[in-house]
Amino acid sequence: MRGRGRTKTTVRHRVSEPALTGLTAGAVVVPAPLFAAAVAVDGWTAGLVGLAAAIGVALYAALAAAGDDDGGLSAADDPVRRAGLAGGGAFLAGALPSLVVLAETSWGFPLAVALVAAELAVVGSLRVRLVGGDVLETAVRVALGGALAAALGAGVGSLAGV
Repeated sequence: MRGRGRTKTTVRHRVSEPALTGLTAGAVVVPAPLFAAAVAVDGWTAGLVGLAAAIGVALYAALAAAGDDDGGLSAADDPVRRAGLAGGGAFLAGALPSLVVLAETSWGFPLAVALVAAELAVVGSLRVRLVGGDVLETAVRVALGGALAAALGAGVGSLAGV
């Protein structure tokens, strides 16, 4: 029989890891199509593309997290909870900048860039604090990965006018 105690390790496996995995996925994956569409077309279309990407990455993160939970490592044996945390985190991180761009204001794009940067910083610091790990490695993995995705997405979008 598996224990259902609330030790730091079980909370990490049940809550922190799936939520942070989802937040990371949303903050790294969604900016590429969002910024590509924002550069290539208008804010409304870019926002819709970003929301669609947020839905897609949320579904992927939820299914992957649910499939990973056999109860062996986490003692949770609750794939629905893991799926909800991972999918919800991914959708939240992807939908926030998408909604800002969707508003079609003159400051929407710069604000979305700042929001993505803030999300990446928060995700990186939470990952170090809650899950552990090296600060430099986490910064490179999360922040650099997200910044590259956003920059490359905007670069692809700029090809539309060529």
